[in-house]
Amino acid sequence: MWWRRRRATRGHAAPEAAGGDAAPPTEIPPASAPLPDPRPNPLDDPEFTSGLRTVPSGSGTLPTWRASDLSGSAPDGSPVSIRFDAAERPVLLVFLSTRCDGCDLFWNGLGAGTPEGVDAIVVTKSAPGVPAEEVARLAAAIDAPVLMSDGAWSDFRVTSYPFLVLVEPHTRRIIGESVGFGWSDVQTLVGSLPRG
Repeated sequence: MWWRRRRATRGHAAPEAAGGDAAPPTEIPPASAPLPDPRPNPLDDPEFTSGLRTVPSGSGTLPTWRASDLSGSAPDGSPVSIRFDAAERPVLLVFLSTRCDGCDLFWNGLGAGTPEGVDAIVVTKSAPGVPAEEVARLAAAIDAPVLMSDGAWSDFRVTSYPFLVLVEPHTRRIIGESVGFGWSDVQTLVGSLPRG
């Protein structure tokens, strides 16, 4: 069967007072008012989302590169490997977390079925970064394999989620990539497949 941001430590050196002694640290006062909770979701703003488009890989602005085989584990801990050259149809990688703005749209969408003409695989981060029991609960409701792999996120340069990558398996060519704002983005990406 086939199937980082590193947070820089910020700080300022304490200025030296006259005579070479370090000035005492200055306390930063707390914010005068808390941020509203929940904060507005920019994806609900049509002016914000109107300028967002699918970014195809291999265009003039992105380097052309080939998808590498992936390995990791299933939610139950058993090893899983994905060999693209053994797939018969294009492969849609859906990078998700268990809890994020918009991830539930994709878990639910895959629960209703895989898009026609492709094989879908959900890719989450590895445990313990993502709780395996939560992934298992969500995986039980969809008809697609789930790979837990930090390496896959690194190999495909994914820094946010939901994120979609469509791979042509025999050539390993990246057909397209897109941030996933809704299930329609899956349909748009799959619709970019050559027909005939």
